[in-house]
Amino acid sequence: MENKILVTGATGNIGSEIVKQLKAKKANFIAATSNGDAINGMETVKFNFADNDSIKNAFQDITTLFLLLPSHPEAAAWGENAIRLAKESGVKHIVRSSGMFANADSDLLIEKLLGSTDKFLKESGINYTITAPSSFMQNFSTQIVNDYKAGVIYQAADDAKISWVDTRDIAAVNVEVLLNPANYLNETLTITGSESFNYAEAISKMNSILGKETQYVAIPNEAAAKAMADMHFPQFIIDLLISLNDSIKQGRFVEVTNTIEDVLGRKAITFNQFVEDNRDIWI
Repeated sequence: MENKILVTGATGNIGSEIVKQLKAKKANFIAATSNGDAINGMETVKFNFADNDSIKNAFQDITTLFLLLPSHPEAAAWGENAIRLAKESGVKHIVRSSGMFANADSDLLIEKLLGSTDKFLKESGINYTITAPSSFMQNFSTQIVNDYKAGVIYQAADDAKISWVDTRDIAAVNVEVLLNPANYLNETLTITGSESFNYAEAISKMNSILGKETQYVAIPNEAAAKAMADMHFPQFIIDLLISLNDSIKQGRFVEVTNTIEDVLGRKAITFNQFVEDNRDIWI
């Protein structure tokens, strides 16, 4: 049977890069979006986690599923439902995008949320591969780009180190697994960059390349929560991000792995290269 791939979350940080790379490889795949709107002329199908009919329709003739859940209070329930429906629909392999900090037994919201879906998938009986990345380098070019340009980045991460990874590398590992799922049967692949460093060190690297003098200021969780509330973030997202900060401070993001080199046969993209590639964003 020919491997036909469905990519959920196809407009997100990882998903958009996956569909780009799959398209370049002329792979047999369908992109899935919540409203079914086409992406750059690619074959696209509606996939709404709260709509079983759309899920069942999207799973028709699919052999390999890339499963990325949205940050939502119902994410765990949606994940379990999607896994059950995938199995019932004849999907043979699920490539689940999780996080290196996932832990079903954790007291931290984000770790428990991701970990519970991983645990359910492992126990579901369907073939799987879990891809578990560290924090994205692209956070500097998306979420906090304006803070960097303004000269100060505030984060509730203290001086904890993070094995930052480029989403292009995350996508490339996922693409390799999606195209050759049998080679990664029932494995968990922890995806990191080649070095681990904290926010202050990351900003120092950026300043050196870009000729800027942006500073990093560590703030307590309470200040971070208030800032997000003032920007009208939903409470669930505030709680999720605060738990992410706690996960970072507890050392969950320090580990450096060789997954990128092992899977792709090349070195991981360095942080300096990421900055050079995107320098116009911060100028």
